[in-house]
Amino acid sequence: MENIEKIILDKIDDMRDEIVKFHQELIQIPSEVPPGKYRQISKFVAAKMEEFGMKTKIKRNNVIGEFGRENVASLILNAHLDTVSIYDGWTKNPHSGEIIDDKIYGRGSSDDKSCVAAEIFAAKVLLDAGVDLNGKLIVTAVVNEEIGGVGGTEYLVNEEIIKADACLLGDGPCEYPTAYCGGFFPIVFIIKGRRRHCLVYPDLKPPNRNKYSGINAIQKMLKIMNFLDDLQNELEKKETKYPTHPDLPSKISTVNFGSIEGGTSISSVPDKCTLHCTINVIPEQDVDSIESKILDFVEEMKKEDPNLNIEVQIPIKHEPSSSDINSSFANVVKNAFKSVYNEEREFKLFICSNDVHHFQLKGIETIMIGPLRGENNYHAQDEFVYIEDLINTTKIYAITALNYLK
Repeated sequence: MENIEKIILDKIDDMRDEIVKFHQELIQIPSEVPPGKYRQISKFVAAKMEEFGMKTKIKRNNVIGEFGRENVASLILNAHLDTVSIYDGWTKNPHSGEIIDDKIYGRGSSDDKSCVAAEIFAAKVLLDAGVDLNGKLIVTAVVNEEIGGVGGTEYLVNEEIIKADACLLGDGPCEYPTAYCGGFFPIVFIIKGRRRHCLVYPDLKPPNRNKYSGINAIQKMLKIMNFLDDLQNELEKKETKYPTHPDLPSKISTVNFGSIEGGTSISSVPDKCTLHCTINVIPEQDVDSIESKILDFVEEMKKEDPNLNIEVQIPIKHEPSSSDINSSFANVVKNAFKSVYNEEREFKLFICSNDVHHFQLKGIETIMIGPLRGENNYHAQDEFVYIEDLINTTKIYAITALNYLK
């Protein structure tokens, strides 16, 4: 390890309490989407970047800080401010940032405010150490990642508000770099029927119905669900060849039934049913072909059932993506992990939607890091992050930036 690396790592250890405090303060500012109220947290983060010496601006609540030299190499450190909703079932205050047994609790503690704290303090340690970067470091704290990046990273890269040669994206599992990402798309099925008294005019086949009979939207949705269940069985026949993280054993594409809504009472034929699903896709398969199978099935249903009134919505689609693990940037990331963990760590696959896709589509080489472990309860009750993982993520950000831009 070079002497400057040791100085940087030691400085981060010295900042441990300061990093933890800032991370707690982030948790204490709600930023769930929905409703997507970000102004307070965006201003708070921007003020911290400015305090540390970065040139800062806010674009649609996305915070951008930068320093270094223009017209040389450039690197983005990216993390997201938004979180999923709190939901119910917590035994801790979801906005407390409470510390118990070296764990910081709260919504967003692991996903992804830990990475926001890590990237900002990685920049601070380089500034405090007086490192003369031969290039520009761009630190972005973005919004709307949890709903596909629309108005967040997608907006920043498509409008070329941020541009760089490479990006280290803070999200995902810890202790290994991630170079391979799965594909993803949400899909919503909306079936409309006809409400009637369920005993007087139930939804039956002829000759047990007439023009007054109900049309049961929930019953018709069963065919969609059965088809998707069969699709899951089909998808399980193909496993990915890419290495997965220890806490993420799945090697297959998946169909998740996220939520279903329908009906008004037990005595009425339901006139509407809405099913929300998420499809995650391994790199060996593609989103478009799976989408086509689903839409083809829906069209066949329409032909067979004249009473079927169905709408299908697919608001976003992300195809699987990968980075070159032999590139100069990949080697810098790999060496950063070696500096932090004292051993080489191989690149892994993360079968999950994230902002990597937006950077990759713009030709920005992107590798993921993160603090997530299976036990962290991200997107669930009593979410937490280990302080040690928060500090190690900060170190990886800082060492990667140091060596990529030195």
